[in-house]
Amino acid sequence: MADFATGSCRLAEIDFRERAFPFSFGQIPPRLLESISKVGLLQPPLLQVTAKGYRIVCGRRRLEALRRNGAADAAIKFFAAPAGNLKELFRRALWENLSQREFNLVETADIYNKALKIFSEEELRLELKPALKIPGRQRFHKRYQAIAAFAPELRELIAGGIIDSESVDIISEWNDAELKSLIGLILETGLRRNKLREVINRLDDLARRDQVSVCEPLAAAGAVVSAAEGRIDISALRRQLQIRLYPHLTAARKNFAEKLAKLSLPANIRLEAPPDFEGGEYSLSFKFSDRRQWQEACEKLNSIVPEDIDEICSRS
Repeated sequence: MADFATGSCRLAEIDFRERAFPFSFGQIPPRLLESISKVGLLQPPLLQVTAKGYRIVCGRRRLEALRRNGAADAAIKFFAAPAGNLKELFRRALWENLSQREFNLVETADIYNKALKIFSEEELRLELKPALKIPGRQRFHKRYQAIAAFAPELRELIAGGIIDSESVDIISEWNDAELKSLIGLILETGLRRNKLREVINRLDDLARRDQVSVCEPLAAAGAVVSAAEGRIDISALRRQLQIRLYPHLTAARKNFAEKLAKLSLPANIRLEAPPDFEGGEYSLSFKFSDRRQWQEACEKLNSIVPEDIDEICSRS
C-alpha cells in the first residue's frame, strides 16, 4: 500500500462499529492474537477519515487483536485511504484479504450484500462472485441475504463453522422463536456440522409434515431424551427424531427383533438387517477363538430351518 500516505492515530479513535468495508467477522485466530501480543502491529492497517473518527478499510482483525490485548489507547501507524473511491477501495480490500485467507460464510454474506449496493450486475458476475466463489443460482443469493439478517448469536455459530451452508438454507425459512430454540439446542448439546445438519433436517421435515412449528417436535423429542440432570443426550435425541419421522422404521425394527428372538442365536453370532430395511442384503457374522467354537456356531446355523430364514427375510 505504498501508494497511500501514512498517518498515526489512537486506537480509541477508530470506529469499530462502522462496517462499510465488512471484511472480518467471527473469532480472531489464536495465532494472530499471540503474534500481536508478542510483536505488536507490524503491518499498518488501511484507514479512512470520517466525521466520527477513522473507518477501517483493511486490517480489522489485526486491530481487533490489538484492542483485545488491552491497548485501547495505543498509538498506531496506518495507511490513509483518500475520501470517496468506495468501489476501488472495496475492491482493493477484497483482494488484499483474499491474498491471506478465505472468508467464512458470514464474511462472504456481508461482503456480497455490500457489493450488491456498489457494483453493477456485470461487475458482480465477472469479478465479485468468482472471487467469493458464489455460483450464479438464485438459492445462493437467498442464502447470503438470509445470513445478513440473522441475529448476532446465530451469525457467530455460522462464522465458526458450527452451522454449515446446507443447514443455513433450511433455517432461513424458520422464524425467530425457532431459531432461538436451535441456538439453545446447539449451546446445550455441542452439536455441530453433520450431526447438527441431520437434526435440523429431521426437525424441518417433522414440522412440515405435521404443519407445526419446529419448536414442537424439538420440545417433544427433548422431553423424552433429557437426562436426569436435565441435559439432552445427543444420540438419544437423533434416535428419537428418527422414530418420530419414520414410524414404519420403528415398527420394522421391532418386528425384526421379535423374529430374531425366535432363532435364539448365541452371543457370538450376529445377524443384521439391511440399513433402515431399504433393499440390500442381510449380514451374518460370528466370532470364534478355537475349533470348538467354530463347530458350535456352524451346528447352530445348520439347525435353523428354512422356514425361519424365510420369515426373517420377509418384510411383512
